[in-house]
Amino acid sequence: MKIIKHCSQTFPTTATGFLVGMDAKSTLEITNSFPFPTVDVPVTDSHHDSNASSNLAAAAPRAKNNTLYQTEMIKKLREVNVDANNVGWYTSANLGNFVNMNMIENQYHYQKELNERTVAIIHDVSRSSQGSLSLRAFRLSPAFMVAYKENKFTVE
Repeated sequence: MKIIKHCSQTFPTTATGFLVGMDAKSTLEITNSFPFPTVDVPVTDSHHDSNASSNLAAAAPRAKNNTLYQTEMIKKLREVNVDANNVGWYTSANLGNFVNMNMIENQYHYQKELNERTVAIIHDVSRSSQGSLSLRAFRLSPAFMVAYKENKFTVE
């Protein structure tokens, strides 16, 4: 519910956050989510570039200041004895449009740096507003991870 609320409140701008939970045997349990802090884009020449704020939000999961934010939040959760393992991240989408370089780079970063079992949760706000909840989980395959690492992947 927190993911849906965050994504709906920021629509049409991209919303991102991280997921905490437990990796119990063959099940990845997501117990909580936290939005990444937002970055205000300065207005220049009396106009606002709406793509700039979406691009910053899309790159947020691997931004250095958000990595520190995640680390601090997980540390505080552990202090109060709450499930506090980083199990992935989430982002919003519009009409199924979410597979892009930011999404791939974010998921590659999570699977390479944290744990190969981390997931990306995608909430499609516009499809959900049409009557059925659109919430999907993704993970990059081991073959794709190797191809991406060796630069054998292009968006064409």
